[in-house]
Amino acid sequence: MTDQIAERIVDCILECREKGIKNDELIVKELMTKFDGKENDFYWAIEMMNTGGFIASIMSSGNSYPKSNIKIEDNPILKVAFKKCRIDLKGEAYFINNYGKKKKWWKIF
Repeated sequence: MTDQIAERIVDCILECREKGIKNDELIVKELMTKFDGKENDFYWAIEMMNTGGFIASIMSSGNSYPKSNIKIEDNPILKVAFKKCRIDLKGEAYFINNYGKKKKWWKIF
């Protein structure tokens, strides 16, 4: 899955929630009408989105998130959800300064 598709899926979930649709089953039905994929994949996407928001919220509160077997960069939905939540909580400038692409030290030379 590309980051662009992940972002569209996350945006669709957010739109559903903004419309008042909180039930995962109804959100999955909406996702299935707009995207190709299996029902379980969309439930997993919702779970990864919730996890990304949870991690971003903990980190935004000033606490560190313990290391886990899931790395934010390993899952496009998790990565997009984390980014959107972190920007929402701390601002885009903060996100870019702390998580933006950093130059590789060897490319300086």
